[in-house]
Amino acid sequence: MPRLMARLRHDADRGAITALVAILFGGGVLLGTGALVVDVGRLYSERAQLQNAADAAALAVAQACAKGATGCGTSTAVTYANNNSNDNASSVDVVCGSDTRHLLLTCPAGGAPGCTTARPSSGNFVEVRTSTRQPNGKTLLPPSFAQAIVGAARSGLRVAACSRVGWGGPAAAYGFGMTLSMCEWQSATAGGTSFAPSSSVPASYERVLKLHTTSGTTCPLGPSGWILPGGFGWLAAANGKCETKVDANGDYLGDTGVSGSTACKDELTKARNDKRVLLVPVYDGAGGAGHEGRFHLKGFASFVVTGYYLPGLKVESWLTTKNLCKGDDKCVYGYFTAALLPADAVLGGPEMGATAVRVVG
Repeated sequence: MPRLMARLRHDADRGAITALVAILFGGGVLLGTGALVVDVGRLYSERAQLQNAADAAALAVAQACAKGATGCGTSTAVTYANNNSNDNASSVDVVCGSDTRHLLLTCPAGGAPGCTTARPSSGNFVEVRTSTRQPNGKTLLPPSFAQAIVGAARSGLRVAACSRVGWGGPAAAYGFGMTLSMCEWQSATAGGTSFAPSSSVPASYERVLKLHTTSGTTCPLGPSGWILPGGFGWLAAANGKCETKVDANGDYLGDTGVSGSTACKDELTKARNDKRVLLVPVYDGAGGAGHEGRFHLKGFASFVVTGYYLPGLKVESWLTTKNLCKGDDKCVYGYFTAALLPADAVLGGPEMGATAVRVVG
């Protein structure tokens, strides 16, 4: 009996030790896996923050460059990069690009860490590269959890991100459901040289766009087809926001309606009340008639509605407090301006006052 009890105790100890070793081994694997998950998660989080910082910085610099402002450079990039990082700290390593005003430094040759696409071969763009910088000034992200477990110092990693933002005239976009001819735009803007300021607009900049009439305008009706027979300047297939998709170098359909759709009337009212800039397609030729009438896109203009004189919708200009049309006229009043628009546009169109800014890489 004593030998049996001793053997049982020995077997129990051996089983307990085996179980303890298994627990410790398993716990070590779990801790190691946990360290890997936490530290890799930190790297992904850092990468996302740096990308947000790069995107915000590039957008801000692009907008400043498009306006020709002094903020077209590194100081603006640093401010926006830091403000869009969770810890308010990012390294801005490169700010470069190409612009018609030559405000940006030329980008260095070779690849860019964090950039996933090639640089644009033409047009205006800015490239901003960011990388890790901690609030204490260090530029490496240490594997904190793994380092605590292993008990030895690790240098860490530097994470990088890159963003490219382009700007210019839209070549394709969702435009307001009304169109005007290149002739009318040139007449209203003195050939693209006269645009209203962004604030305190003098009454002298107000223009009258007359739909389906040449009364008071020098734009022809003849073979060049500035105005479609049976068309009134409204566009077909306008959605609930009175917007129509106009493709690059493509044609778009006219609508034979006299006064515009309910959606377009609503949007005109909102645009007038909010003094909102509308992206208006401009055509350089037209053909067909009625339901078969088509316009050909030249580019996009930015237009602010001040009033209108349409069937069932007559409101005086808020700028001059006047009704500028009468009788059977069908008119929209307003002024052309140079504006940056948050349009989901394809870049590459002519500069006609409307400038779109978008991420290109």
